[in-house]
Amino acid sequence: MKFATSSQIFVAFLVGLVFSKKEKPEIIDEDKWMVTKTVFLNFSIDLEPAGQVLVALFGEAAPNTVNNFAALAKGNYRGDPKFGFKGTKIHRVIKDFVIQGGDITSEDGSGGKSIYGPLYNDEPFHHSHRGAGYVSMANRGEENTNSSQFFIVMQSTRWLDGKHVVFGRVIEGMDVIAKINEMETDDVAMPKRLIQIEDCGLVRHQPYVLPEDQR
Repeated sequence: MKFATSSQIFVAFLVGLVFSKKEKPEIIDEDKWMVTKTVFLNFSIDLEPAGQVLVALFGEAAPNTVNNFAALAKGNYRGDPKFGFKGTKIHRVIKDFVIQGGDITSEDGSGGKSIYGPLYNDEPFHHSHRGAGYVSMANRGEENTNSSQFFIVMQSTRWLDGKHVVFGRVIEGMDVIAKINEMETDDVAMPKRLIQIEDCGLVRHQPYVLPEDQR
């Protein structure tokens, strides 16, 4: 999703962004749905606990993106307490469409950085924005401009396929995401209440294939 200005955001979503399509390498179904890591995100609203969300990460389908997201969830990257998601805001909510966060430098949708540098390249678009709860990378409206910003879709948004790298799925806590989805926003889709990732990190487990009823 583009780091858009207020006047651009709705147009960008409605008309889509024209990227060059890359040839998608083969991947077997088991690898496509392999969950290699899981991240927990504990949200607060106006500094009051709002609940925990678990995100299963598809590390075989999008290894660079998953490693970046997991490292930022773990936080304190390279010894920098500000290099991570902890304490950052959800800066954009478009009701019944997307919830966006992860701007670890500006917290308003204009910034972000990755563990690889300011930006890093797209990976093959193996997964689709097929329904509520899928997690995808925001970008600057151009290919290969991923950083730390991510979004969670609230419905099927398949017109974003091939433009944004889907790398995970909310497997617990969609009630928390639904609560955030209902928050009142201003005219640039920024929530009027303070919504933060109060705490976050990794959940230890062995890799597993995401069950079909969670896809």
